[in-house]
Formats: sequence, structure tokens, C-alpha cells
Amino acid sequence: MYFCKSKKHVWKSKDDAQKCCNGYQRAVVFGNEIPSETNNIKVDAESGIRYARIWVKAVEAENLISVS
Repeated sequence: MYFCKSKKHVWKSKDDAQKCCNGYQRAVVFGNEIPSETNNIKVDAESGIRYARIWVKAVEAENLISVS
């Protein structure tokens, strides 16, 4: 287990810990927006929609649309 820079979050992956609280944010992407190198793709059982959580630079995250 690895702590992020702020010591507020714990991650299983050292790479995730290095990005957390260090200029990156997690974003959920759907369908064709999922980068080809992503390996944690999930499929919603009810709708069949593919999605994944990825790291994006904080500046890029501001450009993403948030839907609740």
C-alpha cells in the first residue's frame, strides 16, 4: 500500500499514489473515449456500457463534463 503526496489517500499501486494529489485527477470515461492502453475497463451489467477510471492532468479534468 502506498500513500499519496498529501498522505490523505492510500493506493495499491505506486503509480496511482504518485499521481494522486500531485497534479492529476481521476475521471470516468465511457465507450470510445476509453484510451486503448487502459486495462481496468468495466461493463455495467444493466446497460452494457463500458467505462473506466483514468488519471488526467488537473487542467484536462476541468474540461470534462460532469454528469450526476
